[in-house]
Amino acid sequence: MRRLAAVLAIVLALPALALMAGAVPFPASVPAGGPVTAEQRHRIYVLSNGFHAGIALPADAMLADVDGERGIMAAIGLDEAHHPVDPDAVRYWLFGWGSRTAYTSLREVRDLTVGIAARALAFDEAVMHVQPLGDLGTPRPGLFAIEVTEDQLAMLTGSIAPWFAAHEPFAGISQGFGDRFFAGHGRFSPWHSCNAWAGRRLRDAGIGVGHWTPLAQTLEFGLARVAVDQAR
Repeated sequence: MRRLAAVLAIVLALPALALMAGAVPFPASVPAGGPVTAEQRHRIYVLSNGFHAGIALPADAMLADVDGERGIMAAIGLDEAHHPVDPDAVRYWLFGWGSRTAYTSLREVRDLTVGIAARALAFDEAVMHVQPLGDLGTPRPGLFAIEVTEDQLAMLTGSIAPWFAAHEPFAGISQGFGDRFFAGHGRFSPWHSCNAWAGRRLRDAGIGVGHWTPLAQTLEFGLARVAVDQAR
């Protein structure tokens, strides 16, 4: 009974610890090398639907220190031709990491079942999700705009790229929005969740979100602090 009580106490304490860790901001880094011009800045977005968050990077951003005249997809090693969309209409590419079972089965929260949740939490294998997006300039709930330097964008891209275990998408698996799923590295767990992954990628680029963000809400605490006015 004592062991059971201890386990229950830990389970109940985890949400409180997650909220506390998400509320403690990670120190944002200050880009070195003097003032940054408007041409050296990029706007990225984080999209959260309340249980999952992804990072949207500008499609046409040219990262000279990556490989000269190439956009974000090529810099990560992906082929835009895998997506059945007009490439000229794509303004952002949305990247996410998560449980293969949950990610490929859920479109809305109401799709969640006990079986899906159990398999996802049992250290499910990971996938990467890539979705083309149009213009994101219209403010809406769950959409956070962040201004980054060219160096920060390169760091963010470099932090996302290694999580792809393959650069060919799974056949026949899509949420129906021109998106594709790829084999990913790592295993999903309650403490290394899709939102914890997104938070770590942002922190790797010097963006001051919370220290640990296993829940969408814990990630949003930090995003609300660092997001810019989308009307600008």
